[in-house]
Amino acid sequence: MFNNQSHYGSMAQGFMSKVYGWMCAGLATTAAVSYYFSPEMNPALMKAVTSNFLILIGLFAVQFGILMYMTWSYARLSYATMSMLFIGFCALQGITLAPVLYIYTASSVFYIFLIAAAMFAAMAVYGSVTNADLSSMGNILFMGLIGLIIANLINMFVQSAHFDMVIASFGVGIFAMLTAYDVQNLKKYSQFVLASPNDAGKFALLGAISLYLNLINIFLYLLRLFGDRRRD
Repeated sequence: MFNNQSHYGSMAQGFMSKVYGWMCAGLATTAAVSYYFSPEMNPALMKAVTSNFLILIGLFAVQFGILMYMTWSYARLSYATMSMLFIGFCALQGITLAPVLYIYTASSVFYIFLIAAAMFAAMAVYGSVTNADLSSMGNILFMGLIGLIIANLINMFVQSAHFDMVIASFGVGIFAMLTAYDVQNLKKYSQFVLASPNDAGKFALLGAISLYLNLINIFLYLLRLFGDRRRD
């Protein structure tokens, strides 16, 4: 019995390692693409993309489409296809994040990303080791996300700096708690993955994109709170 528990435990750890491995690969892809489109590397290219509202809307629409396609069609997609979709999603995210390097100083982006990564890691560890059942938070966090979207839309028209600070603070809290919630769910879900080892890679990709988005959003909201904007 103990051998079986040890075997399942090691397989579950392997699954989580794969999740974090893919997440890191996604972050590296996003960072590389963002740097390529940065004002220092390709200012004309970045301006061409970011100055066209239709292009930006198109990029967000394609990202959303990829995310929905991976989520709802994973059962009939191959692992290779899922992998390419994941990397493609992260590459597109790199393009949409490139303006961050134009708005904020490089040092500010670097240090705030480190803070975001540390916060993410702390919440991931909490979600992994806590004995508290976080599943009851699911509905609350979902409603929080809806409220966050609505608040951001309202502030697009109101353009209140104080309201933006409130939204950003709320956003950091929501995605920090989502990190703990998602990690605990992934640990639970790994038990079911063991019964379907052929799909473990695809499930790991779904987990990776969820955690990836949590970290990206924590980073962006922290930038809105504490980022040092360029003055030129």
